[in-house]
Amino acid sequence: MEEMLLGNGVRLIIEDRTKVLTGDLYMVHFVFTTVVDLDKEDAELRGFCGGDQATMSRELQKPAVHERDLEKVRISMKESYLETNLPYLERAKFPKRFKAKLLKDFREAEEKKNRSHG
Repeated sequence: MEEMLLGNGVRLIIEDRTKVLTGDLYMVHFVFTTVVDLDKEDAELRGFCGGDQATMSRELQKPAVHERDLEKVRISMKESYLETNLPYLERAKFPKRFKAKLLKDFREAEEKKNRSHG
C-alpha cells in the first residue's frame, strides 16, 4: 500500500491487489482511494459517510497478464491513473467540490430510496 498526501490535504491511497490467476497468468488489480477530511460544517455529509472522512474508490483491473509482462503492466496502469487524475486531485478547490458532489449523490440516493418506499 502506498499513500500520497497532496498539497490541498487530499490523500490518495494506492493498493496493489494483483494476484495469480493460474500458472504464469496474473490479474493486475489496483484500488485508488481518494480521502478528504470532513470539517465541522460538513455535518450532513458526515452523517452519510459515517465518520470524519469522505472517500471514493476506483478499481482498475487487467486480467490474464503474463508473468513476463507483469511489472511493465503494473507500472503502466499506476502511472496512467496518476497522470490522468493527479492534476484534478491536486487543485485547491478539489476538496470542496468533492464534498459537494458526494453530498449531492447521497441526497439523490436518499430521495430515490424514499420514493420507492412510498
